[in-house]
Amino acid sequence: MRKAIVGAVLLLGLAGCATARTVPPDALIDSEVTIRQAEEAGAALVPDAARHLQWAREQANEARRLLERNQRDRAALLLQRAEADAELALALAREAPARADAERVRQEIQQLQQNTVQ
Repeated sequence: MRKAIVGAVLLLGLAGCATARTVPPDALIDSEVTIRQAEEAGAALVPDAARHLQWAREQANEARRLLERNQRDRAALLLQRAEADAELALALAREAPARADAERVRQEIQQLQQNTVQ
């Protein structure tokens, strides 16, 4: 009976390991690439983007530490969050020049309207 219980516990333990989240092989690389893209796009110069870029870096670093400790579940979640924050930083960095251009055009239109009225 005791052997049966020990066997059942071992099988349940193995089943738990089999269903544990695994870190996709490219997850760490993907997050690093997106972080690098955000840096190259100037995310550090855009306050909102800089904040998300910093979070992405911190999460990727923590995920590396967790992987070293074989805590794959938490590492996988942190890598997903790092990727999402890096993508948002990249999008915000790319949006900033477009927003600045739109504001410049709006001001030019306003200036032209004022000159036309006078």
